[in-house]
Amino acid sequence: MLDSKRLSAFFHNLFYQGFLYAIANYRIHSPIPLEGEENWQFWTKPSSFGTEWVARNTPPKSTRKRYLNDLLKQDHANGIEAHYDISNDFYSLFLDTKYKFYTCAEFKNDLETLEEAQENKADYLVKLLNLNGDEKVLDLGCGWGAMLKFLRDSGHHGKLTGFTLSKDQLIYIQNTFDFDVSLTNFITEPFRDQPYHRILSIGSLEHVKPQEVKHMHQKIYDSLTPGGLAVHQFFSLTKEVYPASMVLIQLFFPGSLLVPHAVHVEAAQNAGFKITHDSIHDYKPTLRAWYERLVANKEQALDLVGLEIFNRYMTFLPIAWLFFAQKESDLHRMVMQK
Repeated sequence: MLDSKRLSAFFHNLFYQGFLYAIANYRIHSPIPLEGEENWQFWTKPSSFGTEWVARNTPPKSTRKRYLNDLLKQDHANGIEAHYDISNDFYSLFLDTKYKFYTCAEFKNDLETLEEAQENKADYLVKLLNLNGDEKVLDLGCGWGAMLKFLRDSGHHGKLTGFTLSKDQLIYIQNTFDFDVSLTNFITEPFRDQPYHRILSIGSLEHVKPQEVKHMHQKIYDSLTPGGLAVHQFFSLTKEVYPASMVLIQLFFPGSLLVPHAVHVEAAQNAGFKITHDSIHDYKPTLRAWYERLVANKEQALDLVGLEIFNRYMTFLPIAWLFFAQKESDLHRMVMQK
């Protein structure tokens, strides 16, 4: 029997948010859990030219721009809380077991575990940070404290500070570590206890709205000591502004909108930074690894967060994989020197 409410929502989404959003939301609200392999293939297998055209061109660009600009008016915390404040235990089902990194890992070969790949990533970033051991480090959007923990485990004894907008992440850090972490909107609020020798962000610049990019890079620059480094891992758009995928992503990160990479580069340079490193890395193996772990832990996930949220993440991970596979975005690691 057809679910008339679900079908009505599909046609409403199709008209206002476009084909991709409508299909994704329809599947998220399936009355049964999405099946692992079928769901992965549904999103990642090649589409016909006609399907691809409809997916990329609905809603029309002018409509997408108005819709997204309206959503950007909401507070940053709304999108962060919607995505992260659902259950720390749920995230533990598919993230690496040692650090809980929810950011792109570095798989050196197909035999490495997610745990090994995440430590590879952290090692890479530590080399970019070029630390002596006593620097004061600020982590913008510090998640569950993964990088702060890695720095401490690596022998860093300088002060470690972190900002997060997730209440669940803050509680986890406070109950687990002794880091100086606060519930702070690093985009809109002043950086306390500045200056810092190093400012780090992993998967946080994605939440900086287009109109905030220039100010954000200037604030980071102004908060560093002379010669200090900003090290960022983030992804940015490679092609058009306001693509259909940015409407789709509102299902998972409401109020977020990526900008082209050149916008970040220009803003950083205008702030006074010298960019000394900019490399591109592959996010797809990490997304696949998370997906496989979520599928393997389906029953526990359903017990923790229920059907709709389980299906939401089952939908989000292959869509994110496709986003990178189609080169709509690249994952960058950058070093900016003051």
